[in-house]
Amino acid sequence: MAAKKSTKREFDWRAYSKPARLLTPEQESAFSSGILRPFLELALGDDGVSLEIRARQATLYYRGSSLVRITGAQPPFSASIDANVRLPRADRPGAEQLETWPLQTAEQVSACVEELARLRAVLDGFAAEEPVSAREHLTSFARANRVAPESAELIVVDIEYQYGRRRFDFVAMRRATSVGGAGAFTTPRLAIGELHTGSRQPGGVLTSFGADAAEFAHALSQEHLVRAKTELGDLVRQRQRLGLLPETPFTHFAEGMPELLVAFTDPAFVTPVFDAPLSELHDRLIARRFPVELLRLAAIGAARPESDDASLSVTEDDLLPYRAFKGMRKRLQA
Repeated sequence: MAAKKSTKREFDWRAYSKPARLLTPEQESAFSSGILRPFLELALGDDGVSLEIRARQATLYYRGSSLVRITGAQPPFSASIDANVRLPRADRPGAEQLETWPLQTAEQVSACVEELARLRAVLDGFAAEEPVSAREHLTSFARANRVAPESAELIVVDIEYQYGRRRFDFVAMRRATSVGGAGAFTTPRLAIGELHTGSRQPGGVLTSFGADAAEFAHALSQEHLVRAKTELGDLVRQRQRLGLLPETPFTHFAEGMPELLVAFTDPAFVTPVFDAPLSELHDRLIARRFPVELLRLAAIGAARPESDDASLSVTEDDLLPYRAFKGMRKRLQA
C-alpha cells in the first residue's frame, strides 16, 4: 500500500529548517555596485517593478508576473525568464518554459535588461484585457507600504513568505505605538498578513490563514517564531542596504506574538458572504490559544468605506480589532 502523503499539518516541526531568504554576500555586492546593479536600478527607478529577495536569488515582478529570476550564489550569475510571460495569463501553461541568460559581462546584462523592457511592454498590452491578479494587488500593496517611516504605519518586508509549508501573503514591521517618527521602527512588532482581493473567495482562505499563523507562532514553544524574526531582521537590513526599504534605526523585532493583519481591497468585504469566514477566523484563533486582541482587520483601497481613495497604504485608522471591524461591517450593511 502506498504511504499516505504528508500534509502541512503532519510534518515534524522539530526537524524543520529552511534556508534564509537572503542574498549571498557576493550577490548583494553585485546588486549594490557590481555587474547586477542595472537590475537593482530598474527596480528602484520604475514604480511598477518590484525586486523580491529569495534564498540565494532575486526575482523581479511586473504587473504581478515574474519578469526574471537571477541566480548563482557567486559569479558567474545567470538569469531565467519564463517564456510563458509573453502569453496572456489565461493561455499560460502551468509548467515554466525557462530561457537562460548568462550574466557574465556588462553586455549580457544590458541585453537582458533590454529584453525586460520588451516584456514590460507586452504585459502593458495585456493589462487592458485582463483583470488585476492577486499577485499584482500584492506587489502594489507592498510598494504602497514601503514608504518613509515618518508617515508609515507598517512597512512590508517581504511578500509570499514561506515557512513550514505555509505561505503568508506578506510580513511587515508594525510601528511601536508609544514611539513617534522613524524611531517607531527601532523594535517593531512583526505583522503577518493576508491580502484579500476580489479575485479570492472568502471560503477557507481566511480560516486557513488564522490556523496557519497560530500554529506557526506556537510551533516548538515559539522557537520557529524566534528563528523567523532573526531571518526577517537580516532581510530588513539587507533590503535597506540595497535601498529597497526606507532607512530606519531598526535593531530587531520585538519579543512576543506577532500581530495578524487581514486587509481587504474589495468593497464586497461588507457582504454577508464574509460573515461566517470572519467569525470562524476569530474562533480558530481562540481555539489555538492565539491572543485574538492581536488580530487586526482593515479595509483599504477601493474597500475603504465612504471613500474614493484608491491608495493601498495602511493607516492607523484602518487597523481595527475584530469587534470594531464587525461593527463597521454591520453599519455599512444597514
